[in-house]
Amino acid sequence: MATFDKLRDRWEAISPRERRMVVLLGVSFVLVMIIYVSLEIRDGLGRLELKNHRARSALAKLTSYKAQARAAAPDDAARQIGTEAVKLESYIYRAGETAKVTVPGVNTRSPSPKGSFVAHAATVEVRDLSIIQVKDFLHAIETDNKVVVVSALQVRRNFRDKEKLDLNLEVVTWSKVAAEPAGTGKGSGSGSGTGTAKGGN
Repeated sequence: MATFDKLRDRWEAISPRERRMVVLLGVSFVLVMIIYVSLEIRDGLGRLELKNHRARSALAKLTSYKAQARAAAPDDAARQIGTEAVKLESYIYRAGETAKVTVPGVNTRSPSPKGSFVAHAATVEVRDLSIIQVKDFLHAIETDNKVVVVSALQVRRNFRDKEKLDLNLEVVTWSKVAAEPAGTGKGSGSGSGTGTAKGGN
């Protein structure tokens, strides 16, 4: 009560003009705070909408990647395939660096002949990714080299954090079967002949 009485005494001691200035200052302060809070809320909503937009865009692209993942055929990029295959292990690690994804390891498989081509495959499993990281990682794999594709894809929610995703995918590339050097063929042949001639006068 003593503090309230002191404030009341000070209020009564100032002139009416000073009272109006104090009231105006108080009203101005309240208005400034209302405007500041409103701007903060608007900026927060804008950031949230941008985040949601990026997530929706990433989800649409992820759905597209999942739909396109297939037992890929080398005919899609046959003209770009050489006799030396892309080194999938280093390729996938570079894609991880581009997408800011830590790749714990790459499991390469034995080459598999496919007619005049040889298929080279590798599998990768990465955990605790955001949907943006998943999208960026797949984009880096499939756009850096047209001869490398995602042939199988599995995405599931992380068991511990429902906001994160676990990614399991198979990546495939090809090389051409090297032509055998000329002159390596084998052949055999045999022949016989007889002839007689008679002449007389």
